Amino acid sequence: MTRVPTTLPPPYTALPGTPAGSVRPSADHFTRTSEILVGAGSKSTRFLLHTSLLTQKSPYFRAALTGPFVEATNQSIRFDDVSVEIFELLVTWLYMGAIKPAPFKDGKPAYYTLLHLYILADRLCFEGLRNHIVDMMADLADSTNSVLTPSDTRILYNEIDEGAKIRQLVLDLFAFKKTDKLLATHTDTWHAKFLRDLCVRLKKPCAQAMQRHRLRGFLPLSWHTTRSCENCRAVLPPRIGAVGCDECCCAWCIRCYEE
Repeated sequence: MTRVPTTLPPPYTALPGTPAGSVRPSADHFTRTSEILVGAGSKSTRFLLHTSLLTQKSPYFRAALTGPFVEATNQSIRFDDVSVEIFELLVTWLYMGAIKPAPFKDGKPAYYTLLHLYILADRLCFEGLRNHIVDMMADLADSTNSVLTPSDTRILYNEIDEGAKIRQLVLDLFAFKKTDKLLATHTDTWHAKFLRDLCVRLKKPCAQAMQRHRLRGFLPLSWHTTRSCENCRAVLPPRIGAVGCDECCCAWCIRCYEE
């Protein structure tokens, strides 16, 4: 029988300058798990998740499971106020890197589910999941030609921070798509601040907003019929060419329109 030489290198050889431990994970990464209890009281659901995944993806879990806390000693965390269904989607993303299949209800995208998942991801500091949800909502809106419902906008504005990227995405979707009939005929109530932000977005001469206008040349004949530019607020002089919209009576100077 041929004997294996004892001078063979280890199975994985690091390149010069590679930090120790970065070539391959240790066995602890695959065997060490943490207990996550989701739901209130006796109806809670027990999840056993790899600790390394939680701590690598989330600063929240990194602090809770490796810091000087009781949770780090017990390797157990409880979330009484979290929905099991929403947490299951987080676990799916954690292990698969995606949310499959996308949440639908009655043949339409369940945007409210993604909003609740975004809220949980923001609470637990899963930045990668937040970015994934934004991309997923954009793809769903494009592939199904749909936008959020009035109740979705209330979740968006009541429970998500003002500076969140997902707010900007929703405003862009409504500005880009022809949603006039939807806004006018929907029986439910839209969030008031959402409508205000949408009006501001539509008035700005961005690419999405300009596509909604019926533009034509605007040439005021006197100071009594002139308007101010919607962007720079400069008064448009009589007999100087500008651009106007037949439907909303907005006007822009040539410089702002070209920009």
